[in-house]
Amino acid sequence: MEQGIQRIDYRLLQGCCLEAERADILSVSLEGLRMALPEAYGGTITNLVDEIRRSARKLRDLADRSQMHFTRVPILLNYLDVILPCYSKTLRDMTDFYEDRTVSKDMRWRRMSTLFDLNGLETLRTRIIKLREAIGLPTPTNQIGPVLRPEVMLRPIPQDPTLHWAEQIFSLPLTSRTALKHIRPSTAYGPFQTWGQLNIPKQVKMLFRSHSQMGVKLWASLYFKTWEELVLFHCTFVSLKARNILTSRMSPREFKLGSEDRLFQAQILDDGFKHSLIVFRDLVTQGLRLQASVWDGELKNCPVWTAFVTHQSASLTWLVRKSDHRIWLKDVQLYVFCDQYHQQNQRKGSSAGAFEIDFVSEMGATRFIEAVQSQSDPSEASTDTMEAIEDAK
Repeated sequence: MEQGIQRIDYRLLQGCCLEAERADILSVSLEGLRMALPEAYGGTITNLVDEIRRSARKLRDLADRSQMHFTRVPILLNYLDVILPCYSKTLRDMTDFYEDRTVSKDMRWRRMSTLFDLNGLETLRTRIIKLREAIGLPTPTNQIGPVLRPEVMLRPIPQDPTLHWAEQIFSLPLTSRTALKHIRPSTAYGPFQTWGQLNIPKQVKMLFRSHSQMGVKLWASLYFKTWEELVLFHCTFVSLKARNILTSRMSPREFKLGSEDRLFQAQILDDGFKHSLIVFRDLVTQGLRLQASVWDGELKNCPVWTAFVTHQSASLTWLVRKSDHRIWLKDVQLYVFCDQYHQQNQRKGSSAGAFEIDFVSEMGATRFIEAVQSQSDPSEASTDTMEAIEDAK
């Protein structure tokens, strides 16, 4: 029996290396396909190639680490036995599309890309839950046999104290990826200077002013591939600008994305600070997110943290009301835009995984639950928007 387990270990772990090699070959082929197709296809194919290469590195790293952490291999095998064959079939299917010489390269990509869906996993999850309900099975709430202990899995990702917070924002994993349509390349309008030849003295502020419009001149247009990256960049940018000693005044509209609708707002006590908790819905993607902003003072409306509401919110245990004023949210990842805020002080429970929101008023907690639970019905949320915005001072 022991020999059989060792043989399975070897085959599955060796399969990680084989599939990583297959992924590398496919990534090179897709890179060549990208160069042969019009520039409009570039962004999507580049993202795909990056993900394939990243998965190849993960598989090799998995095989390497199994040699050191061999006691965890038996748990790992259950997952590999399911994931690895599916991953292998995906790579082989993509290779078949690429090697189909009977059609043009443009048509090969079109046929392949129609099978890509960023929401595919969520759609599959919803179908499985409906099938379980149809045969009388309860909706699963907990993962069975996790590779990591729950207290490790739900713990906030440790931050490097030597790095500025802005450097770490985009190194954190995205909890979801909502693709944006009509992707165009980012543009810088200048004026430009040769790299290394622009000598700017310290304590100098540079503005590009339009003499014809008598105002600041547009110098760049930035386009993002996902809604989440757009939000993170905007929050990071306005937070840095608001805290810059050279900034004299910021307009309230600078803190708001034009494509978002405010569904809810109330005052909360957050790590010893008074913050304004806001629920935003993106009008284009229908994505939902939470944002805590400075309540008053010079930095009023400046974002402190944001969190994206993902498919985890469908779980009955995602939101728990612990008291009249306190609500716990599970499986929430915060992106923090300052050094003074410490989210671990708001993490509660035995596993320190639940994030606590402490509302100033009981009505604020009630309205928050209503706003979040009505997300599946945008029309209902919009009619109650003004009622949900609480002015609690």
